Order: sequence, then structure tokens, then C-alpha cells
Amino acid sequence: MKLLKPNKLAFGLILSFSIVLLATQENFAQSGIFSKKNKLNQYSTVGIGGGSSHYFGDLSPYTYFYYGLITNVRWNATINYTRQLSPQVAARVGFTWARIAGDDYTFSQHNLNKFFQPFLRNLHFRNDIKEFALTGLFNLLPQYSKGPQGRSAIMPYSFIGFGFYAHNPQARDVATVNPASGEVTLGGWTNLKDKQTSGQGINDSYPKAYSLIQPVFPVGLGVKIKINEKFDLGLEGGLRITPFDYLDDVGKSDYPDPAALAAVSPLSVAFANRAGEDYTARTGVSRVADFANIATNTLGVAGSPTPSANGLQVFGFPNSARGTNKWDSYFTTQITLSYIISSQVKCPPIK
Repeated sequence: MKLLKPNKLAFGLILSFSIVLLATQENFAQSGIFSKKNKLNQYSTVGIGGGSSHYFGDLSPYTYFYYGLITNVRWNATINYTRQLSPQVAARVGFTWARIAGDDYTFSQHNLNKFFQPFLRNLHFRNDIKEFALTGLFNLLPQYSKGPQGRSAIMPYSFIGFGFYAHNPQARDVATVNPASGEVTLGGWTNLKDKQTSGQGINDSYPKAYSLIQPVFPVGLGVKIKINEKFDLGLEGGLRITPFDYLDDVGKSDYPDPAALAAVSPLSVAFANRAGEDYTARTGVSRVADFANIATNTLGVAGSPTPSANGLQVFGFPNSARGTNKWDSYFTTQITLSYIISSQVKCPPIK
């Protein structure tokens, strides 16, 4: 998928903040966020935390999102600064480092009969995402007390925001096997964008080269739990909507011509089509037995087929697309410890 055009990106930004403004309009009118009186309600927090990261895309389809929540789960770490503007509304600026991953082999093991096509495709990736976002937080229950000392013991909230992230999808090189011992050695991790594995940027017949900087729209729900006067514990789950299809380096385009890829890099051909590998590159597990079962019992291939000898033929290369044109996204869960910074400055008593 092509990068969002500037006018579409601007429209998305305007729409996002319009929703925020509409949601808080009544609160602005009743509470007077920018009034001097409302300063009693304002305070700041700094938070640090982490949790899990879950990927959805071509290697973990939305149709089976529940598998995406338990397959190839990775981690995230976050730090943020939040300004409570009124008893109901807060603004947060945060940085999150999230690793996501996907693997056709791992996903197919949930039901090999149903997911034999991803098994045959045999793609995988990992991607470290550095996300910077500005987010509006909206308490879902009334809060009548004022200031940091009067905050509720438990407060559920929703959030919506806008930001940008840097990313760089990677994959392992082909695993090698020692003929004498049978020991499998995994290859190193390699950046995928410059390998042009989906043909991006090779010529006008393929998608344009994608950018490693992309917009993101975080939305989700959370709950704040008051530990004591100075600390809150936050539990949060948020979907990161990305108008982008190459978090996994896989798009809708057909497999590019191997000859064109060979001119880019010797590794480009290997990373573009991995149907012919006898061992999974990410974990080193043998694919031979499962491949033979699918080829003979599901697809009716005669003989004793193996991935290295028959993988491309059985998968249907080159008359098949690498993926779909649906946007990729990622979901994070986070546990955050926040420290309350009071905005009230106490003057020393006059003696």
C-alpha cells in the first residue's frame, strides 16, 4: 500500500482532533479548563511502564484476531508526561518502544488444515517501533473532588490520539544445517526495506518504496488505581491504527521477478519468497513432515515432496500475491506507575 497522501493525512489529523474537541466541549463549558478557578483541578504526572505487544496484518489476519493476541507476543516499554486539565480531561505526551513479530509457521500451527497456505508461504518478520504520540484522556465516571489529593480511588477512562512512529522490519537469513550432526544454525537478522521483497520501488509495476516514518492513531481504554497520595497504578489496552501496509514488509503485490530482485541484492530473492526452505528461519524447526502432509493429503501432490524441491511449485509461485491490501496495526497492553506532581506551591508560614 502506498503511503498516505498529505491531504488524506491532514484530513485524518483534523478528524481525530475534532472528535477530541467535540467530546470535551461540554466539559470545557462547565469546568472552565482555562479559567483561573480551574487551576485547583490541574496537576501533572510522570509515568513509566511496560507490557505486551500484539501484531495484526498479513501474517496474523484480523479475521482470527484472537490468535493474534496469543501468537508471537512481544513486549513494549513506555514513558509519559500527563497534564490533568480538569477533573474529567487530561492530555498526555508519551514515547513507547514496542517490538512486534509475525511468523507464518507459528500462526499455521493453530490449525494446519485451515492455515496450510500461510504455512506454505513461510514468511516471518520482527519490527521495533518507536512511537511518539499526543493523546487525550477522558474519565468515564464523574469526579467531583478537586486537585490531586481528591482524585478517585478507581477511575476508568478512554483515550484517543495522534502521533508518529519509526520502524524497520527485519527477517532472519536462511537457516543452515550441519550435514554431519544435523544441527541447525539460525541466520542473522537483516533489514527488509532495502531488499525490496515486495518489489517496492523496482519499477512502475510495483508499489513505491515505503517510508520508515509513519502516522499512528492510538485509541483504547484504561483504568487508574490510586495507590496513595503520590502514586497511581494504570492498566491500559490500546489499538494503534496505522494507515500503512508494510509493518510486516508484506503487501498485496505479486511476487516480484527473481531476476529483477537479483539485480537489487543477492539476498533479495531469498527474503522475497521463502516457500522452499526446509527449516523455519526464525526458530530452526523442520518443515519437511508438515509440508509432505499438506502436499500429499491436502493438495494431492504425488511422490515424496519436500520444501526445498517442491516448495515453490506447491505454493503456486509465481501466480500468487504475497499478502493483502489491508492496513497493519498493533495492540499494546501496559501497566504504568505514575508519580503525582502537584501544581500547588505552598508558601512558608509567616512568623
